Amino acid sequence: MHNFNIPGLEPAAKELKSASSYAVLAPLDNFVVELALHAVNQSLSNDIYIVSQEVESFFESPYSAALNNAYKRNKVHPFSFSSETQHYSIERTNKGIIKEVSAYKNLKNALVFIHLSTELLSATSEAKIGVILSDYSEFAKKSGVTLLFLISGPEVTHYRFLMRRLNTIFDGLIFVDNDSATRVLDYDYWLHSTGVFAEKQFQLAIENNQFAVSETNINEQKMPNGSHFPDEDDVWLVQSAVPIGTKLPTHYYTAKDNNELFDKGPKLKAATLVFAVTRYTDLAQLGKQCFELRKSCGRWLKLVIQNVDGVIRHQDECLFLTLGVNLILYSFSEPSRLLSQIQSIQGFQFSRPLPPSVEHVLKFTENTFSKGYLPFDEFTRQVEVHSDSAVNLGVSGVLVKLELLPRIDPIHPLHLFHIKREGDVFSLADNTVYLYLHACRENDVNNAIKHLFKLQTNDFFVQQNVISDHFHIQQECKQLRRFYAGKPVVDYSKQLTENDSYKFEPSVSKNITEALETPEFTNDARPDAVSFVMRLKA
Repeated sequence: MHNFNIPGLEPAAKELKSASSYAVLAPLDNFVVELALHAVNQSLSNDIYIVSQEVESFFESPYSAALNNAYKRNKVHPFSFSSETQHYSIERTNKGIIKEVSAYKNLKNALVFIHLSTELLSATSEAKIGVILSDYSEFAKKSGVTLLFLISGPEVTHYRFLMRRLNTIFDGLIFVDNDSATRVLDYDYWLHSTGVFAEKQFQLAIENNQFAVSETNINEQKMPNGSHFPDEDDVWLVQSAVPIGTKLPTHYYTAKDNNELFDKGPKLKAATLVFAVTRYTDLAQLGKQCFELRKSCGRWLKLVIQNVDGVIRHQDECLFLTLGVNLILYSFSEPSRLLSQIQSIQGFQFSRPLPPSVEHVLKFTENTFSKGYLPFDEFTRQVEVHSDSAVNLGVSGVLVKLELLPRIDPIHPLHLFHIKREGDVFSLADNTVYLYLHACRENDVNNAIKHLFKLQTNDFFVQQNVISDHFHIQQECKQLRRFYAGKPVVDYSKQLTENDSYKFEPSVSKNITEALETPEFTNDARPDAVSFVMRLKA
């Protein structure tokens, strides 16, 4: 009998029976692939069959060690869709898959992965999908295999509802997602040797390329018998969070600064704390304070960030929300709106998972330190890393394709890109510039390009395409890497050496380190200026 090799997971949730079929759904390919690879154990003696549009991802994952060892022992049989198969109907494709795998002998107790995207399934009706899934279930029962039917793509939530309605076909349904930089297994239902369980959730930690169940680390507060906390209506806020002279209602109290408010937190249970962020606020320190309050005070405490100066960027917002903050506000000039928004969250508890530590979250920001021009193969791999980090942080990211006008030498527009933010990278292949903007919303793409490209894009590019979904970004990178494998792609790194604006400099300048205690840094030196003497004629 097969099982998921995940320490801490309940024995019933690990179980994968023979002659049974299970459905695993996720918004991204790597989510379903990584969970499926945990079903491959080092001691596995049975054959493994993999059918996927992205079969390479099963062997290139950090979790692929057991599968690669089995492949060396000729126990793994991978199948990929050919270019002709892409034009077949989904019914014909799946009949061919079942026919091909059924031709092998000794299928009993084998492990079979069928990996399809939501785009492929969207080409047919729900009724026909039900017939296809029934065919796979019958195949598993007749052959005695353990079948994991893997579905990934941006429309996966729709198919989750469909799978729930077809619960007589599969023996179990798992939805894999990422929340607050942790992987979450959501079991809708699961048939095991001693019965059935439903609606269970397991939060996973990742240690040494191995999933393990992570115990909740929030100090839960029990609701009192009166179903109301004594301090639930209390609101503590920093003085600078509202304009000077604002008259506050009853149950509103003020603190001098964020540190004083943080010190009051452990004495509260369900009150609301409103921290203020100005240009002088240490965002990393405030994030750690919010995390500690959420961890020690429980889910009923409300944590609110009032952005006074508008200095919180998109990635900072996502970091705060990941570390336990309930709400981020911007209406500094309208105290009435602040009061009504605070009132809207009173009585509710924080429902998202909490990451193991602040460092666990910050390590995903470290993956985005590269910036500027990259050789094309390195670019596609780096974009996948950036995209994966963005998913863990809940951050947006976009891949922009800019097609050059005819008869334009590519080096000229490449010189005009001046990248300033870490995580923004670009490259070129076949007269198309590929630009990845990290922590950028789709609506902000045009403004972002205006800041990093010196001239009008219409003067150099005939069209612009934007890919904003992380699933499609990662799919595009994999397809580009396969398409250009073995083909010559010009590397412009040497020609761009004089344009050093894209280079990442981790060191801090001397002028900044000398004035760390001052709230703002000024530098009067002008390294590009040349002094000269002026004389008046007689």
